[in-house]
Amino acid sequence: MSALREPDEDSVRAQLKAEIRTRRLATRRALPAEARDARSAAIAARVRALPEWEAARAVLAFVSMAREVQTDALVEAAWRDGKTVATTRMSPARDELELFAWREGDALEESGMMFRQPLASAPRVDDAAIDLVLVPALAVDERGHRIGYGKGFYDRLLPRLDATRVALVFDFERIVEVPNRPGDEPVDVVVTDERVIRTAAR
Repeated sequence: MSALREPDEDSVRAQLKAEIRTRRLATRRALPAEARDARSAAIAARVRALPEWEAARAVLAFVSMAREVQTDALVEAAWRDGKTVATTRMSPARDELELFAWREGDALEESGMMFRQPLASAPRVDDAAIDLVLVPALAVDERGHRIGYGKGFYDRLLPRLDATRVALVFDFERIVEVPNRPGDEPVDVVVTDERVIRTAAR
């Protein structure tokens, strides 16, 4: 009988990430809306106090799903401050994120991937225009490594942008160490409802 093969390190890390993702999604489902909104407001205040936010002329924001950190206050603040706001839309091949303008009053539509996105008729935004990108995460460590939803969209998007990367998470979603894998893109700043963490990732 042949000996059982030991799983390689990358497979182990992938499994660990999947387990963490499952637990974090369950925790978010249990978070009351009032607590989510209060924590999101605290995160927004900390982001707006960043010098990188003050200096940014163009911000890439994600359209929040119901249980995520809510970005509405940040998007509205950016509009008030005269910043260009962009957000993502699925590419026709559904394997990349493309950048489109997100202007006050613009309609959004379902992407088919559980998030809303601009209409295809919205103006495109060049990758090079973005100064600061708000990055969603389910868990993050102090090195700047994050766990997303498992599709790798932001890991493919971030290298295209010469922008400060700011991950938004609830403070209880900080973990000691993310089992990062080759191709995982770290962030420069982690903002929670209780703290700002500047990483040495890049």
